[in-house]
Amino acid sequence: MIKQSSNTETCWQLIFLLAAFSLLFDMLQGAWQSQGLIGFPVAQAFKAGLLTAMLWGLKANDSRMLLLLALLAACFAFGPLLTQWRLQPPMGFSLELILISKVFAPLIALLAFTRFTCHSPELAQKSLQRLMLCFSVVLLINFAFGFAGFGYAAYSPMEQIELGSLGSSGFFVSANELSALLLILTAYQLHHYWVKYKLLYIVVAFLALFCALQLLTKTALFGVLLLVVLIPLVHLEAERRKHVALFIAGVAVVLLVSSPLWLGAMLQQLGLYQKLLWVWQEKGWFGLILSSRDLYMQQNMRVLTEHFPPWHWLLGVGQAGIALYQKKYFAESDFFDLQMFFGVLALVFALGWFGYLLRLSWQARGRAEGRVLLLINSILLLLAALAGHVLTSGLLWLPWGCWCGYVLARQQMPAACKRSRP
Repeated sequence: MIKQSSNTETCWQLIFLLAAFSLLFDMLQGAWQSQGLIGFPVAQAFKAGLLTAMLWGLKANDSRMLLLLALLAACFAFGPLLTQWRLQPPMGFSLELILISKVFAPLIALLAFTRFTCHSPELAQKSLQRLMLCFSVVLLINFAFGFAGFGYAAYSPMEQIELGSLGSSGFFVSANELSALLLILTAYQLHHYWVKYKLLYIVVAFLALFCALQLLTKTALFGVLLLVVLIPLVHLEAERRKHVALFIAGVAVVLLVSSPLWLGAMLQQLGLYQKLLWVWQEKGWFGLILSSRDLYMQQNMRVLTEHFPPWHWLLGVGQAGIALYQKKYFAESDFFDLQMFFGVLALVFALGWFGYLLRLSWQARGRAEGRVLLLINSILLLLAALAGHVLTSGLLWLPWGCWCGYVLARQQMPAACKRSRP
């Protein structure tokens, strides 16, 4: 019995040791592809191996949950399979399976890390810290290369105005995914250093701001600033928190009122002024917030209504179904895209996932870490609705799922660890 428990602990430890190198493989593969060289998808194969190992480790204690996930995955795949059978689109079915795996990956990571924490809380804590540190270092290296001029631009040139490429996502193609990942890592590291090494909090804050300035996305810039200001606040006791919150709200009002005096100059310095001015003149504040996603939603909805019967809408038509008629098949709103691709059940799953995380975070609000998690999960919910590539990202699932799983296990022991030990 003791030997079996020790073997399980060693298995989880090895899985999450390897998981810490996941983002490094993503960056190296991106660097390879940025040079026009296409080789074996090492990063995808590595992450698929990690997911498989986690599922194998969960089969003893969470067999019912895994069966439910398998049934859900089959339901998600049914609509896209019908699209393949009826229309035979050029986009293969394998891409649908990859996206389904991405959607379920955060939940699998959460379950796996919960089990690991139940078996060995101290080792799990060290593994989480190592994973977050490795991801953060890789992200810094990536943006250092981006600052030096390597990799991809965050914004492509616009035909409407004379403006070159802006920002840099380094060796990662999707700036939106990288922005969300930056916020998760920033939230964790700021929380960690505020608790243990307050002097290093400022260093971490400046490094996070450096990364955000490389990306130049609204998500990264405003998200990092929000976290830097609010994380010390959520660590305060409830009574002091109210007074500091009122002060911060007052400062925010002053900055908002005075923004005409300084905002334009700041945007000029960042290189975003012309781009944002054109969007505002063409589409107003709504266009600034959604960055044309409302247009993509309208176009994709038109494809759905004109080319597919209503019963197929409920099941989802897959990425391939939209890509047949629309080049931009991601509208970049997770709730909209998942319903479009995999049907109503996928939307219910996405809403249920965020509802569960917010409930978990709320229950853990008695501790500072729970309040930080509540803050970052609320931000990610907003991003999933407005900017997408949160649940549909291949970059976020490990740090996101592992952190939530660790907090779940600590908050609900022994309930969360029921049947976890042999």
